[in-house]
Formats: sequence, structure tokens, C-alpha cells
Amino acid sequence: MATESKAEKLKRPGKFWKTHLEKWAESVLTQAEYCKQYQLVPHRFTYWKARYKQSQTYPVKFVQVFPQPKNVEPCALKLNISRGLQLEIPDNFNEDTLSRVLSTLKIT
Repeated sequence: MATESKAEKLKRPGKFWKTHLEKWAESVLTQAEYCKQYQLVPHRFTYWKARYKQSQTYPVKFVQVFPQPKNVEPCALKLNISRGLQLEIPDNFNEDTLSRVLSTLKIT
């Protein structure tokens, strides 16, 4: 009869909890419901969930991103309004819209 080493005995609970954590992740049950269904102690489940999460390493992947320049039309006119407000008016502005904006601001 082969005897189990101390290291093997220590790995056994980890395998048990890893299996349950994976089954729980695939289920639709809450953690409390899962623990109740499988007669598991909730605080131990939480402990092993945190321990298992810490032991997982995720590969880091960097992706080069090239910024796209914004297509900004140059402003033909900048109207400075009191308190640091500025109204920028492009060449192809809509006169009705500008008139409504100025009317709203009480500028004529």
C-alpha cells in the first residue's frame, strides 16, 4: 500500500475546491445556493475562491493603437463671450442656427 506524501495531502483540498469553483462558474447558481446544494461551508468556499484567483496568472498582451486624426474644420470665426465662453463658427455655418444661438445668448 503506497503512502501519500505530505505534499500530495496538501494538494488534495486544492483540487477539491478547484473542481467546485469551476463547476460553480459554469452554473447559474449564486455562491450561497451552490454551497447549500453541495453542502459546502460558504466561508471556506470564499477562501478557496480568493486563493485560486490569486494563483491564476493571465498572459499580458499589448496591442499597438494608432490614433486616428479627427477631421476638424478650421473655424473662420471665434466669438468670445463673457466668463471665458467661446463660440467657434466654421466657414460653412448655418445662418438660422447661428441666429438662434445668438438670440438665446441675447447677442445681436
